[in-house]
Amino acid sequence: MSSLDMMIDLQLQANYINWIGMMFIRCYCYLIVPLGLIGHLFNVYIFTRPSLRSNPCVMYFLAATIFGLLVTCFILPMRLIQSAYIGTDPGAYSSIICKVIWFLLNSIRASSFWLIVLACADRYFCSSTSTNKRAWSSIRVAIRSIPFTILLCFIAYIHVPIFFKIDIISATNKPVCYPSGPPGTYRLFLSYFNLIFFGLAPSLSMCAFAMLMLRNIKKSKLLRVLPLTSVNNVVNKNRHKTDRQMVRMLLIQILVYSVTGITFSIAWIILATSSTQAKNSVQVAKENLINAVVGMCSNTGPCLSFYLFTLSSKLFRKELNNLFNRCIKKNNQLNNDSTSTRDADRGRATVITKHHLTLESIV
Repeated sequence: MSSLDMMIDLQLQANYINWIGMMFIRCYCYLIVPLGLIGHLFNVYIFTRPSLRSNPCVMYFLAATIFGLLVTCFILPMRLIQSAYIGTDPGAYSSIICKVIWFLLNSIRASSFWLIVLACADRYFCSSTSTNKRAWSSIRVAIRSIPFTILLCFIAYIHVPIFFKIDIISATNKPVCYPSGPPGTYRLFLSYFNLIFFGLAPSLSMCAFAMLMLRNIKKSKLLRVLPLTSVNNVVNKNRHKTDRQMVRMLLIQILVYSVTGITFSIAWIILATSSTQAKNSVQVAKENLINAVVGMCSNTGPCLSFYLFTLSSKLFRKELNNLFNRCIKKNNQLNNDSTSTRDADRGRATVITKHHLTLESIV
């Protein structure tokens, strides 16, 4: 086989691999975006119910839901435009758009992870036997810690718009705006930074708080204190029941966020360490495919939290069922009202008709 035939064969293989990557991103986005949008709207409704909104952990879940909505409605459509079609990446032709897009993509995605860490910390403080630690589980603390954490995540990625620039891939000779940055020292720095700040740090923090929380629960039996009155007994039981449901919702979130976040960061490290090596078009296509798969899967937790909550929490399912029942009841009431109105109109029409017939017979 001549060198020309080999080049053509390699290019055909690369095109096929790139096509697989684009199809994966399209299928993932077309499936996850509508599911995530519907789920997050349900999340916002349920987390603002009077029975839940007084719980500080619910405030962290609500904040994570809002950022999950941003991931669903901004990050995934942007990744679809960038990677699922040929020549449609706006960041590949404008340095400013390249910097702004990837700054927002990284900051928003990291914020959703760290808000779950705050929820884990809240459950740890809530389950503690120490009164001083339990005081940290409050609405007042949540209101202050949520914007501080979001600001910290955006500051942490302030280097992205400074160092990101449009890069030319030598194997394809096409301009791209890589999430891992241009080749060289900064690409390695960003990869290890994401491994720590986006992968290991939030995942290990979630796991650490989860283990401490389970230890506190086992030791204190959810702080079971004998109430003084029957009213206090009911309130205490309801609070403990809600806390247990929050723990269940949190544990499955920890599992999904940890697996996807660490996998994404490890893949970035592998790709960054090989960035200085000479590669042909097939190798570049394989790296793009890996990046597409792990990058999309890292959005699973922020986008599909509603379905994770539904699977793990009986209380969440109860509030969702109440919503459906209210909608059905309201719809039935509207139908009954319209039926009653039609019957009344028919009755009036019948009376008027009989009145006219009576007058005609008299005449």
